[in-house]
Amino acid sequence: MSHPSSSPAPAPSAAPDAMPQDPFPTDAATAFGPGVDPGDMAVFLRVAEQVTRLETGHPDMVAARRATSGLYKLAKKFRRDEKRREELAHDAAIIAATATGSPGRIDDETQGLLPSSAVADRAVAGTLLQPQPCYVCKKDFTQVDWFYHQLCPECAVLNHAKREARTDLTGRRALLTGGRAKIGMYIALRLLRDGADLTITTRFPRDAARRFAAMEDSADWLHRLTIVGIDLRDPAQVVALADEVAARGPLDILVNNAAQTVRRSPAPTRPWPRPSCASCRATPTSRPSRSAGPAPRTPPCWPVR
Repeated sequence: MSHPSSSPAPAPSAAPDAMPQDPFPTDAATAFGPGVDPGDMAVFLRVAEQVTRLETGHPDMVAARRATSGLYKLAKKFRRDEKRREELAHDAAIIAATATGSPGRIDDETQGLLPSSAVADRAVAGTLLQPQPCYVCKKDFTQVDWFYHQLCPECAVLNHAKREARTDLTGRRALLTGGRAKIGMYIALRLLRDGADLTITTRFPRDAARRFAAMEDSADWLHRLTIVGIDLRDPAQVVALADEVAARGPLDILVNNAAQTVRRSPAPTRPWPRPSCASCRATPTSRPSRSAGPAPRTPPCWPVR
């Protein structure tokens, strides 16, 4: 007598509304913090799947759509923010590859006038995803110059031409206010390298002397540089400086560049600090009187020529 086969019966298929596995792996939950209870999440997903099968005008569909509208807006905002972050990162990388936009740029020309650009000389650093206004002409641009990260291509070409322009200033006398750092030092170096006899003013003459002496080619022009320590907020010092410059003869070039690049609290600047001078080959020869009454109209500690 034969017996029916004893092979195991096939397992029943899972019901359509069976609870799915936890959609969020443990590591993701750890990264984002506590989330929804797994059982509640499974119910939510099962109900959401059922709602998608309903007709558009079904009351349950309408109620579900209203309930999840906030979730839809959050998802849309997340995608928009993510795209924005990617665009900002892309543009930041392009700007960081330029000379003027490099994060390694420092306010000390003795370490190099500007860091080297990460792109080839005369090449384009890249194309921005978000246009930005040109610092000069205010026109929006996306193509970034290898050197000037804030200038449109047209203004960058013009500034390169002006930056590299040279002329013979041999025998010319120049006065530059605020020549210690940043654009002031760039102007001073150009005047000196073109042959001018230059006098600069600064509130920090010793630091200025250090910066200029540290330049590789300083031996070629340092003898034509005079550094005057002066606080231009003091009218007496300004008048004394003007008188001294006039006494030395005609002035060919005057560049008014002084600005407050280093901010200090009011305490260290009251009373007016005594002017001082610094030079790589001379020391102060006199100091203004500190007696009571109006300050004398004397030159503010010029180095010996």
